[in-house]
Amino acid sequence: MIRDVLRDGTVYAVSAVLSRGLAFLIVPLYSRLLAPADYAALDLIATAGVLVNLVVPLEVGQGMAREWTDAPDDAARRRMAGTALVFTAAAYLLFLAAALPWADWLAARWIGTPAYAGALAIGSVQMACNGLFLQLLGQFRWSRRPLAYGWLSVLNAALSLGLGVLGSLWAGLAGVLIGQALAVALAAAVALGLLRRDICLAPSREALRKMLAFSLPLVPAGAASFVAFYGNRGLLSTLAGLEQVGLYAVAARIAALTTLLIVGVQGALTPLVYAHHREAGVPAQLARFFAGFVGVALALCLAVSLFAPELVAIAAAPPYAPAAALLPWLAPAALLAQMYIFAPGLGIARRTRTQLALTALAAGVSVGLNLLLIPGFGGLGAAIANFGASALFFGLWWAAGQRLYPLPMRWAPLVAALVAYAAALVLGCLADAWPLRAAWVLLFCALVWRLGLLHAPRQDDNQARTSRTPR
Repeated sequence: MIRDVLRDGTVYAVSAVLSRGLAFLIVPLYSRLLAPADYAALDLIATAGVLVNLVVPLEVGQGMAREWTDAPDDAARRRMAGTALVFTAAAYLLFLAAALPWADWLAARWIGTPAYAGALAIGSVQMACNGLFLQLLGQFRWSRRPLAYGWLSVLNAALSLGLGVLGSLWAGLAGVLIGQALAVALAAAVALGLLRRDICLAPSREALRKMLAFSLPLVPAGAASFVAFYGNRGLLSTLAGLEQVGLYAVAARIAALTTLLIVGVQGALTPLVYAHHREAGVPAQLARFFAGFVGVALALCLAVSLFAPELVAIAAAPPYAPAAALLPWLAPAALLAQMYIFAPGLGIARRTRTQLALTALAAGVSVGLNLLLIPGFGGLGAAIANFGASALFFGLWWAAGQRLYPLPMRWAPLVAALVAYAAALVLGCLADAWPLRAAWVLLFCALVWRLGLLHAPRQDDNQARTSRTPR
């Protein structure tokens, strides 16, 4: 299975580097093309889109993903795909009918002023188009077509950036959102054309029932996840103003570069785990894969944290320089929020209610920390709260997943790497000269290698560690 993960994951990773690399250009371009308040409003609208895409389609795409490998034949999969697409389209039409008349009220509550009501209305259309595109894109992933998934992701990112920049020159923030909406609508049309033989647009009530039985408990979990990892933007706007939102947005965009490490793995790993989790050697392979990932992730987070001032200077206009202080917290937080894929027990066992409980707890902690820290520390307080909520979420998810699908971990080298990371981070932040900071990163990389976290899985090691049978 690891070979399959590496093969497909390489395709997903390359496409993610290209598409997210293009998306990253939003920071240096829009931070210079838009006024700071408009840039903050753009980030708040994009953040609202995360919640809309999680909640409005009732996570039916996740239900399709879980039922895909259990479908009896290709005809059943085509009916399932068509049912999910029709349901998603209907859900977004209802969303637009409800949201557009209330754009003034929503802008005042979320962005802090009704002056951005028009931009939010255009953004709502972009959110609906993006939701349809994500549903179509996911089908390429579950049907194991990584090349199509990859180039469509890049196409969408390139169109969004190009049309968004042209729109900003034409009509400022509104032009950016119009360009992005048109871009994702075009990408969705291309995806639908490629899938025309794989989708049966005759909805099946039974297929919808099965998908929603799995996905409905994930809807409040998705909302809780949004509160835990994205809701601080709204609190920042209310408690600290749009300027702090702008600083946080720049830092979060740069920190998201670390998630390039996990996107390729995420795209390939989850479908393969669902398909092969009953095989005896899979838990040991996952354990070794997770250990190697942690080693690389810590090195990457250390580099991003120690070179934060340089990264912010390259990525954004000078007024955003204070965002560098947020990166040591947001870089690891971005990865921790995504690393649940290495603890697949809850998904395999269909424990969606447990997922909801864990995510809701993390959301509650996040809100509490943000309310406590933002008034005194602004964006830095939000970044610290995000890290705390992400660490708690991953820790709880891992513990619950281990009970249901245990991985035979070697904890000693992982703990040693974490201790060394903390020490290198503190000492590196005290160094002003960049060669000294680079030396700390290199020393840490050498330690990770010495601890054996990056060693390839051995067949005898895999066999020796399969005595614990997953439940």
